[in-house]
Amino acid sequence: MARLAVASPWLFVWPGLIAVCAAAGMWMLTHASLFADLNTNKLGEPERAGAQRWFWVALAGYAAVFLLSTVAVRLRTGAWRPMRVAGALPRWLSFLVALPLIGLLRLPSIERESPKLTIFLVVCGVVACLPTLSSIAGLLVRRRRDDVSDPDVADETEEARPSIVETVGRWAGPTAIAILWAWYGWFFSRFAITNHHAMNTRTTDLGYYDNIFWQSAHGNFLGCSFLKGGTHTSAHFDPLLVLLSPIYLLSQRAETILVLQAVWLGAGVVPIYLLAMDKLRSRLAGVAIALCYALYPALHGATMYEFHSLSLVTPLVLWLVYFLEARKAVGYWLFFVLAILLREDIPLLLCFVGLYAILMRRPGSVRQGMVTIVLSLAYFLVVKKHFMASEELLNTGTSESYGFGYYYDAMIPAKNGATGLVTSLLTNPAFVLKHIVDETKIQFLLLLFVPLAFVPFLARRGRVMLVYGLVFCLLASRGAVFTIHFQYSSLLFAVAFALVPAGLARLSESTFVRDLTGVGGRRVVLTVAGAMVLATTALSCKFGGLVENASFKGGYVRVTRTLTDEQRETYAWVKEQLRTIPRRASVGASPKLGPHISNRKDAYYHTDKRRLDYLFVDEAELKAADLERHQKNVEKGFDEVARRGKLVLFKRK
Repeated sequence: MARLAVASPWLFVWPGLIAVCAAAGMWMLTHASLFADLNTNKLGEPERAGAQRWFWVALAGYAAVFLLSTVAVRLRTGAWRPMRVAGALPRWLSFLVALPLIGLLRLPSIERESPKLTIFLVVCGVVACLPTLSSIAGLLVRRRRDDVSDPDVADETEEARPSIVETVGRWAGPTAIAILWAWYGWFFSRFAITNHHAMNTRTTDLGYYDNIFWQSAHGNFLGCSFLKGGTHTSAHFDPLLVLLSPIYLLSQRAETILVLQAVWLGAGVVPIYLLAMDKLRSRLAGVAIALCYALYPALHGATMYEFHSLSLVTPLVLWLVYFLEARKAVGYWLFFVLAILLREDIPLLLCFVGLYAILMRRPGSVRQGMVTIVLSLAYFLVVKKHFMASEELLNTGTSESYGFGYYYDAMIPAKNGATGLVTSLLTNPAFVLKHIVDETKIQFLLLLFVPLAFVPFLARRGRVMLVYGLVFCLLASRGAVFTIHFQYSSLLFAVAFALVPAGLARLSESTFVRDLTGVGGRRVVLTVAGAMVLATTALSCKFGGLVENASFKGGYVRVTRTLTDEQRETYAWVKEQLRTIPRRASVGASPKLGPHISNRKDAYYHTDKRRLDYLFVDEAELKAADLERHQKNVEKGFDEVARRGKLVLFKRK
């Protein structure tokens, strides 16, 4: 009776729970038309009776699996071990508990109407799958010793041999990574171009960067005719774009830099895989983490929001950390130079990479970290002093420069830039805390770190590299800085992914985890990596760009996945009108048409005071006062050349 009491959870409780969840989940998945009634618990009696029948079928199915498994163990071992089967079966079938949660996640627009509930359901579903994932990991990590009394709770850190998946060959991991990179680059290049042809991009920011690439490729480095002073240095200093500008000569149009961005960001799977191999010695774990990267919703948001130099930081940081961890100085300094040239504020992030190198306390790493910090600060000061229109940390808005202090309005009540920000931090910590724990920001952090199972925070000294991104995003008042639909989150998730292998390595060595779960070593790594893949996949379906959902946006607007006939005809008309404009002509365009005329020397806003040769305007974008001014301008000196609805091309008389 005592043994029966101890075994009762495995004989009665878990089978009953699994049967209930499996039946409910299967019924929900096969009766999608009744989701609304199910969500309010107002099913009719016939439907309730049908759902109950599913329970008895599921319970009978569980019993059948138990009997078959018991017979299989008898044939394999020569002994009847029903209690062992009863104890192992719930672990293998625990994933069935997540089926009702999957049904709830299929409720229309749940990710938009209740993102917190969506994240909670995903977390619960992944937790339910952990026993199954652990059992699969245990199967992959074969033991050499055959006399272990209970393989499910054995210590896999000793005498473990690689699984078949791990030893299939050195080509398997790199091939999978190459496929992931190619797929990401192809999918999001096509996606971004389709969205651009649907007229969803704007002068801010695709038009800016397209013109920067055109000007740089033609000798006017970082020039931009749309911006103050005709140069991007009035806002940012990103000379890496000059080094990349020859690529633009292959095809001088905005589509080129959209493809460049997608392929560049997809390349992050390579250093992630190498980091995992360096820290975990596991191809399977490396591919799993790289898959999480490719499925990551925040990466999709950065890829699909026009084009931004800041978005390109992710692979550079990943390579930088890889070469630091692998003790390859040449590679480290090469990517240090590339990263520091990316944008004027990236040296501040690199200071924290240097601090991590100091905290590592390896031979040579302290000096490497100190040199990194000194060079980063020196470069930052020189750039602000001699290359940019404003020397202030957050830039000062003047006739020659753009200010970014409004990003942190709540922290800078006196409008005195970085000085006001520091003053708030030092004098009003209670407000700072309230400002940081805003509900929207907590949701932002959950969307960044739930897919990674919060593993980056286990990376001990490496956590210091997260500080800059956390400060940058969480102190902001402007909503774009702390959402996953813009480029700013790159400062956080780039470092987070770089820390995942180190976090998993620490988890695998943790005696606390081994005492709590009975497993350790590679089995823990594969279990958590599997959980990360499940969480990232689920959140990607609801918040990412791979499949249609109610949440995903590229910046401020919903993205277009497939062009309608009307959109194809409109874009064909726009291209036809662009062919009629001479290359040397100056053109002013409204925001929607800006990135389509930006591949020329003289591209401006339609409101520019210069004497423009052509105006290409979507009058639907213009508000009442702007439309009136536009019409007066046209009456004074332009003839209408072509019109399609509200899209109009004008030529100076």
